[in-house]
Order: sequence, then C-alpha cells, then structure tokens
Amino acid sequence: MDNISDYLASIQQEVVAEEKTVKVARLIILLIKIEKELNTVKTTLIKLQNHQQKFKQDSPLAGQIHQKLYTVNDLLEKIRKARLNLNFYFI
Repeated sequence: MDNISDYLASIQQEVVAEEKTVKVARLIILLIKIEKELNTVKTTLIKLQNHQQKFKQDSPLAGQIHQKLYTVNDLLEKIRKARLNLNFYFI
C-alpha cells in the first residue's frame, strides 16, 4: 500500500511541475505580446514627438509625450528583466 501511495504522490508532483512549466511558458508568451504592443506605442509616441518638434516646438504636449516615452521605456525594461528571469526557469 505504501508503494501505491508513493507512486501516486510522485505522479501528482510531476503533474504539478508540468502545470508550473505550462504557466511559466504562457506568462513568457504574454510578456512577449505586451512587449510588442509597447514597442508599437513607443514608435507612435516617437512619431508624435518628431511631429511636435517640427511644427509646434513649445507645445505643452511635448512634455507629456516625453513623460509617456519615459514610462514606456521603463515598462519595456521591466518586462525584459521579467522575461529573462522566467527564462532561467527552463535552464
């Protein structure tokens, strides 16, 4: 009876480990998608910033654009670090 209990416990541990691996993989994929979207936002903000510099140099919108670019860059950096840490899970 102990052998069966041990066997069931080991199977359950394997299932839990597989579930964790699947969750980590899904999280990495989600972070990649978020990173792509943030890069799109960053590109749009840079285009808007270039437009503001060409046509309205002293616009109050320029400060907001700069702040939003800083925020997007900060988020991208945090996502990259998180992905790197999650990748170590598979090593």
